[in-house]
Amino acid sequence: MPKEAASLFELSIATRHITARRRQTLLSVTAVALAVSISIIFTSLANGQQQLLTGIVIEKLPHVTVTPRQGDDYIHLYKSLLDKVRSMSGVKSQAVSLSTTATFSYKDRSKNVLLRGVVPADEDQILKISPGMVQGDFYGVLARRGAAIGQTLADDLNIKLGDKVLATFPKAVPVELSVVGIFNTGTPLDEAVAFVSLSTAREFLDEGDVINSVEIQLYDIDQAGDAALEISDLGYRARSWQETNPEIQRTITIGGFFTRLSILLAMVVAFFGIANIMNLLVVEKTKEIGMLISMGATRANIRNIFILESGLLGLIGALAGCAMGLIATLSLGNLRFEIAAGGREITTIPLALNPWDFAAFTFLALSLSIAAGAYPARKASQLDPVIALKGG
Repeated sequence: MPKEAASLFELSIATRHITARRRQTLLSVTAVALAVSISIIFTSLANGQQQLLTGIVIEKLPHVTVTPRQGDDYIHLYKSLLDKVRSMSGVKSQAVSLSTTATFSYKDRSKNVLLRGVVPADEDQILKISPGMVQGDFYGVLARRGAAIGQTLADDLNIKLGDKVLATFPKAVPVELSVVGIFNTGTPLDEAVAFVSLSTAREFLDEGDVINSVEIQLYDIDQAGDAALEISDLGYRARSWQETNPEIQRTITIGGFFTRLSILLAMVVAFFGIANIMNLLVVEKTKEIGMLISMGATRANIRNIFILESGLLGLIGALAGCAMGLIATLSLGNLRFEIAAGGREITTIPLALNPWDFAAFTFLALSLSIAAGAYPARKASQLDPVIALKGG
């Protein structure tokens, strides 16, 4: 009876050890799975944000902006500059403008705005004003003293289509403008910009055939810095979109940094989880290790057994994490809402799944898991078989 009781007690202890080990193994696999799934979700969010911001840069912003030489107010003989710009590789379109501050007055209301003289067909290639027209026609500015204004500006001054607004400013020639169009682009243009023809802007400033800006769009926005440098060598001041809109570049950079930091922290948690379970496994399997060594197993065999097991835990966790990350990302992508950003109506969370991310995170999790098991494996392979057989 005492022997049977002892056997039952030993069986109970062994069962508890097995249950505890299974629980620890499950926790380790879960840690890896969560780390991989979180990494996929965060990376998809970062990729989606980057695609959104890049889309805004491509569609809504000039990639290079050229302004007059130092000390000059205007670009004279600008047509030769345009010829040089057109001859540059990678240039998609360009638009000239003559911009100045003006005070718009209508009845008892007034507001300072940016009066921007343009060629509508060229300006549309850069800022895409026509698609945002809610009333009238953007090309109506070609009529004498016609103006297209933003919806927010029109609301502030209580201006309707067809109304006459007076444009004044110190040292400028007062001009009465007819509102021929109202636009809503969802950008700051709507608040304080009025588009007129180049001839109207020159009349207001009492200037000849001059401009003060050339805006350029490229096929590849990453070439903006090189293009700006090439134009600067001609003596003009040229700035890339990264310089004129540093907040966009900063958002992309900071977003990428925090994404990588989150991934690193998640992977470190998984790394320590596997290292812990492998250390416990070495302690639990000391006698078995001693038996294997006494039966002829080499230390390399012992080491490889533990490395293989840690790698297997990492692989199972990574595959489970990929599935969890995919499901979670698709679920987030199905959430619906409405928000305006950069002239776009966004109805879903911007997400971008990259198949290579799944392979990359699986490989990373597998590599870290093997690394986590390296020390316990080395510890197991260096056990003295005599001491190990005694359970020491």
